[in-house]
Amino acid sequence: MKNIMLTLSSLLLGCAFFFAACDKKEEIDSVAQRVSIPYIAISYLQDVYIYAQGSTSIYTDIPNVVAVAVDSVYGFEGGYGGKTGMDSIKLLKSEILGFGDTTKLGGSSYSFQKYSKGNYRVTQSAAVVIAGANNNPGPTALEGNYLRAATGYLMAVSKVANGVYLITNPGGAASVASNPYLLYNYRSSLGQDSLSFANQTDNCGGGLQLVSPAAPNGLTSADYSALHPPIISNPSPLTFQWRIYEFPTASATATHPGAALCNWGLGVRTFVKQ
Repeated sequence: MKNIMLTLSSLLLGCAFFFAACDKKEEIDSVAQRVSIPYIAISYLQDVYIYAQGSTSIYTDIPNVVAVAVDSVYGFEGGYGGKTGMDSIKLLKSEILGFGDTTKLGGSSYSFQKYSKGNYRVTQSAAVVIAGANNNPGPTALEGNYLRAATGYLMAVSKVANGVYLITNPGGAASVASNPYLLYNYRSSLGQDSLSFANQTDNCGGGLQLVSPAAPNGLTSADYSALHPPIISNPSPLTFQWRIYEFPTASATATHPGAALCNWGLGVRTFVKQ
């Protein structure tokens, strides 16, 4: 009898645990999802194409196949090869989204893109720089790396031609996408360096101009070019100082609104050559 009662008690206790377990709400299991980020496997583009003003050869300089993109999870419509049979696809010159205007000085970019069957996008871009001649270059070679101590950013200044330089991040902030801009250095009547930075197309499709730290608000781009260019504030170590003023358009007649329009604030920026 004792064994029967012990067995019955064990069964009841087991049932109690059983019903308690059934009554408990189980956590919903997470389900792993396939994630695909297409990437450029092969690029046939240069990072930057530099041309003289008015050049018409840019289209012929770009290869017919710009790049090869890969998505090994979903593949591409019309793709080929790989695990899915359509992992890879060619990005073609004929599919370009836009060309820079080779009649205007400054920098712009063009890009190519595709969407995979999983609706993930892959993009390939290159910059176009249109440089005018500088027949009177300043005496100092400006190319090199410049530190903006306020952010720790190292800005590269590259030589395009005598007195003509390329910079891609004049604000010295790694969080802002690079864009090509032209900085000129002319020889003044006193034989000294004289910087010039025209209004050029910015990341948002408007205009951007570097001006003197003492420049006022509300003037036209042409006024800033004539009266308030960026400066070399110290020859040794070579130090640049400027403000970044943005405009609704990249035009000499555009007026600065006295406020930031795209990426940059109005503070003075200082870069020291390393």
